[in-house]
Amino acid sequence: MSSRPRIGISACLLGEPVRYNAEHKRDAWLVDVLGPQVEWVPVCPEVEAGFGTPREPMTLVRTGGRVAAVTNDTKRDLTDALRAYAERRVAGLEGEALDGYVLKADSPSCGPEVRLKADATEDRAVWRQTDQIARGVFADALMARLPALPVIDERALSDPDRRHAFLTRVFARSRSRAVDVVRVRGVEADLASGFSRTRIVDRAATEEPLEIRLHGRPFAVLMRTPGADRELAAGFLFAERVLKSADDLGTIEHCTDAASPGEQPQNPQSTRSQDPVAASSASSAVASSNVINVTLANGSAEAIDRLLAGRRQVTGNSSCGLCGRVTIDSLKTDAGPIRATWTMAASVLATLPDGLRARQTVFDETGGLHAGGLFTPEGELIDVAEDVGRHNAVDKVVGRALMRDALPLSNHVLCVSGRTSYEIVQKAVLAGIPIVAAVSAPSSLAINLAREFGVTLVGFVREAGFNIYTHEWRIK
Repeated sequence: MSSRPRIGISACLLGEPVRYNAEHKRDAWLVDVLGPQVEWVPVCPEVEAGFGTPREPMTLVRTGGRVAAVTNDTKRDLTDALRAYAERRVAGLEGEALDGYVLKADSPSCGPEVRLKADATEDRAVWRQTDQIARGVFADALMARLPALPVIDERALSDPDRRHAFLTRVFARSRSRAVDVVRVRGVEADLASGFSRTRIVDRAATEEPLEIRLHGRPFAVLMRTPGADRELAAGFLFAERVLKSADDLGTIEHCTDAASPGEQPQNPQSTRSQDPVAASSASSAVASSNVINVTLANGSAEAIDRLLAGRRQVTGNSSCGLCGRVTIDSLKTDAGPIRATWTMAASVLATLPDGLRARQTVFDETGGLHAGGLFTPEGELIDVAEDVGRHNAVDKVVGRALMRDALPLSNHVLCVSGRTSYEIVQKAVLAGIPIVAAVSAPSSLAINLAREFGVTLVGFVREAGFNIYTHEWRIK
């Protein structure tokens, strides 16, 4: 596979004559400037779905309470056919190891933000009161299935700040893919059976330190299982209240230098002036799999100094993380109680551990890994992460949601393997999760915290039953 970033792109932007009028929308900057530095993966949803070229143009309209792709003259509704193709194509793109995607602005299939028109059957007064911006059909399928993928359209790329932010994320993602992630290691052991012993090679879950730097300066060291390190760092910094929302996150990537922790940091503001394309082509450094650097959006040197000034340098182990550094008083300031009023069927809740266990691929090999999973109230597993520490697994799940700007998770359930500590409930409160379920026991402080902040806390979840410790009304 090429070492250059792989970027999906609307084929018309590369000069391919695939538009409805058999023409193209070649973008000179994309082709001539960025093109030599990346590997393009061109897609034209309309042509690939069989609509051909030239073809009748279509428009996104709101009709019957839904958004539809309708041809301009014959008024044919192509939504279902285009969506069916889009979902198949995006499922294939998921295995393409993409680092970003450039979409065609205003396209009813590819536009990330398209202004809707009103269908003739729609009440105009009602229509004006609704959201008049929607995603194109293909763009919607892409962004829903690959929520962490950096996505932009060619019009937004003309803005220097948005272009810089997009390319920084793309090249960081590409470098992170180059990191060798080893989650399971072979280890020698003696298998004792009765009075005999046999030398075997067993499989053990990897546990390694991850140093998190803030603008190049050491912030914390976590013991974790490698994999989803960017999400882990984002979730951890969110729980530590360094990040309050996705808007606070600038860049997050594995370090590509050998700078020692005591080395003077680069001025955070100077990173804005560095061209990610030029920086990537000029650098031959190999990313370190155990050091990750995070920059804050618009973070000044003074703000970073204040964050680090009172920082107690600690190492978080895999069993208890940083032991709930965010206090109950600070939670009251930052989060407040959870107000969600929806309920969940007891029969569905009882199935969550089995659903979580079915996705624990590394546990199957080692028997030594915990997991955190995010479910809908109907029991659908939305996301899962494994790690030697339960709190790390939760940070990975929450961090992934933060990076795609999907917080708060007020319509989700968190299920964790093992016991529930204060720290797990704290992370749920900050993420806005109303129900936390676990296969083992909660601690007394976890129960107190859940009670105070409106979290339904459930333990010992089995098919045969479970214990509800707080706010039992949410479980029907």
